Amino acid sequence: MHRFVLRICVVLLLMFAMVASSSREFDGDLWLPAASRAAAASPEVTDERADAAYWTERNPDGERVLFSAEELAAFNAAMRAETETLKDLASEPVTADVRYGVATRRGNLRTEPVPPDGSHYDELQATAVDPCEPLLVYEDSDDGKFSHVVMRNYEGWLSKREFALTDRATWMQFAAPKDFAVVTADRWWLHDEVMNQDALYQMGAKIPIVKSMLLVPSRAKGGTLIVHEQSAVFDDDLHHGFLPCTENNFVRQGFRFLGDVYGWGGLDDSVDCSAFTSDVYRTMGIEIPRDADVQGEVLPYRIRLHGRAAARLALLRMAFPVGTLMTNDTHVMMYIGCDTDGTPMALQAMSSYIDDDGKHYLRRVVLTTLDYPNAKGKPYIDGVKYLSAIERTYIF
Repeated sequence: MHRFVLRICVVLLLMFAMVASSSREFDGDLWLPAASRAAAASPEVTDERADAAYWTERNPDGERVLFSAEELAAFNAAMRAETETLKDLASEPVTADVRYGVATRRGNLRTEPVPPDGSHYDELQATAVDPCEPLLVYEDSDDGKFSHVVMRNYEGWLSKREFALTDRATWMQFAAPKDFAVVTADRWWLHDEVMNQDALYQMGAKIPIVKSMLLVPSRAKGGTLIVHEQSAVFDDDLHHGFLPCTENNFVRQGFRFLGDVYGWGGLDDSVDCSAFTSDVYRTMGIEIPRDADVQGEVLPYRIRLHGRAAARLALLRMAFPVGTLMTNDTHVMMYIGCDTDGTPMALQAMSSYIDDDGKHYLRRVVLTTLDYPNAKGKPYIDGVKYLSAIERTYIF
């Protein structure tokens, strides 16, 4: 009881400090490690901490399962109620103008019906679409090469070469599978034994299972869907059903992307910051929005940050669990805990960083502290808007 009261007092004190930290009596920079006051350098951490085992072995309670299947379904329904960007496609009304499609290869969802321009930062790129994704298909582009589609977490224009049309009954096997496999590797290639072709799937992708066989989709020449059964081999890269939702699985799955290229909107067959977090969450059955700003606004336990970096870091350490998202309007990172020195750290798909010499493109998934300089020369956490979590740790 005394320990619980002490924690409440500490959290209240930290929240007060966040409000009062603009006063001259509170010098938050004194709370930061000396390294943060030194000349800026690459924020990437590559020592012994850049290994999932460093974190999971220090957190035995991290194997505790946070959601039952029923709780998970209710949790996802609550998030869909918070934002129109998340949809339960199988429950969408049947209308005369809708057709039913399934992605048959990794594709690019576009904000306009034009192909990618080949650049790393194509402004018309919305997100990547993995094979087996169910799609609601609406009007075609004027040139007939694209269709406007709605998927579980986005909508836009998809090349007709990247999906196939089918009837609703077949589509429902992909939209609401009774049994399924989940890709747990950062990238996973499936060789289609019938069509003799390979398809790339990314972490979190779901593949329906019927009678212990994978349902593999492909596109016929006329644009219709072909589905055949193929043997499933479950290992570290392909899991039967969702992984248990645990703190340590957030860490393990996040580290599987470590070193991968930063892929804006899923370009370069990889992830950007919000695809990274949404893919990690999806392996455990949690469907969060695609964009960073919306991710920070829908998780149930969240706080809008104010004040200096020191108070923000202290609140994170005291009141938020592993897997917490740290978001602003353009970026998201995933908190993985504190190292042996008590330094809070995060995994993130980082495009660039700023130092005394200007902007540098790092363009990969990295482990970082949270006090490296942002574009204004302040500790990065100064610019974080929300801390957002799936569960309550202490009072906040």
